[in-house]
Amino acid sequence: MYQPEVKLAFVKRYCNPASGWRFFVDIDPAEVGKAGGWPKTEKAWLRKKQMQDRGQRAIEALEKLGAKVGGSRAKWLSALADELGVSESPTIPGDRDIIAINPSLRRLLVAEVEGASTGQPEQKIYKAVGQIVVAVGAVDPKAFDASFIIAVHGEQLKNHLQKAKPLECIGVSAVCIEKDQSQDVLLFGSALNQRRDGAQIR
Repeated sequence: MYQPEVKLAFVKRYCNPASGWRFFVDIDPAEVGKAGGWPKTEKAWLRKKQMQDRGQRAIEALEKLGAKVGGSRAKWLSALADELGVSESPTIPGDRDIIAINPSLRRLLVAEVEGASTGQPEQKIYKAVGQIVVAVGAVDPKAFDASFIIAVHGEQLKNHLQKAKPLECIGVSAVCIEKDQSQDVLLFGSALNQRRDGAQIR
């Protein structure tokens, strides 16, 4: 699964709008094969074309679910605050892959996502870990109960992410997304299982 597809699967499974979630998804051009030079081999060209086609389908599916894909996160948060009639929206600096808010549950979810790519698995995990640690320190959830999650797809990413279990000490959870939801693996943390009051987050 490419990164946009992992983001789509995560949203559908863990912050579905049917359960009251509103969400913003950031998708970088590189994630949909729109960055870098012209592929030098037929195999690389086919991969790039596949990333473009599947990435675009994932974006369309996210938008159909009600996601704001790309654009200004600050404007999205401000518009959502106006719609909900709240004086302040959460402060979420930096680029975050997924921001989900459930107004009725007063929940805020910030997720970093890694999927299939040509990048080194270790480097991708280091990047995601760094981003989520910064998010924990920088995000001001205001009146919301915040959760921080790293979601990955693929055995190599899963194996490397399992080594980051100490992140659980600062409230970070991690999940490996599989093609079949029943095969998803919660690597550490509890954010995807329950809220602080014991009710399921979904």
